[in-house]
Amino acid sequence: MKCRLIFLLLFLGFCSSGSASLQFSLGGESYYMRRLREGGTRQSGQVDGVHLQLERITPCSWYAGAEYLRARGRLTGKTGRGERLVSQVQDVLAEVRFGYTLSHPFDPQCSFITPFAGWGYFEQINDFNLPSPLPCKFTETFDYVVVGFLSGVNFTSLLSMGINFKARFMLDGRSQVSNDPGYEAIDLMVENELQYRFEVPFTYAPCNTLFGIQFQLMPFYEFRHFGGRQGYPFNYKDTKFYLVGGRISLQYCY
Repeated sequence: MKCRLIFLLLFLGFCSSGSASLQFSLGGESYYMRRLREGGTRQSGQVDGVHLQLERITPCSWYAGAEYLRARGRLTGKTGRGERLVSQVQDVLAEVRFGYTLSHPFDPQCSFITPFAGWGYFEQINDFNLPSPLPCKFTETFDYVVVGFLSGVNFTSLLSMGINFKARFMLDGRSQVSNDPGYEAIDLMVENELQYRFEVPFTYAPCNTLFGIQFQLMPFYEFRHFGGRQGYPFNYKDTKFYLVGGRISLQYCY
């Protein structure tokens, strides 16, 4: 994970060089997470975190973007047998993207669409504690290939809206099970499955002159799927996550 973060920081430095139009944003992301596991286990709860993003987005030019998310929350629920579950969950995501921004031929500042592809790393820790039947910690990690698009249209000089979509293709999914009182820490293979996310960003730029500062509100929906797979000494059970939430960011454009 440390090597990936170093690479991300180097990428951010690369993006910030030159005279291109850059957007830096820092904000809070909050979402309701619902976790469904094969066998009837169900959990849900609110997760809150910090989101950091840097993008080079210029009409009719190449695009580059990088983002980092770290979020934590508490999930509660029950097993398929009705036993109570309580856990602390943490999400960490680092992603870089490359693409090209296509703009309206007569008014490049009016609307755009940016198809992209990239690479990312995801880590999720779900740490169970009492009164859960087994106080185990599950750490799911994987690299992924991401493809998708960004888009936007300016309704006025102050307000714009977009629709973003991304699909993540898991690579080498793994789950480490630790803190089990009956076993040493073990690694289980996870079946690679498709994940996707929809975003609808609304951006407000006060008079377009307030030191390049903008405000963004972005509701989103995300689906995660960690596929079930046979393993030893346990099988990894198919697990799905449904996320609904939003992000509020302060953007600085220069």
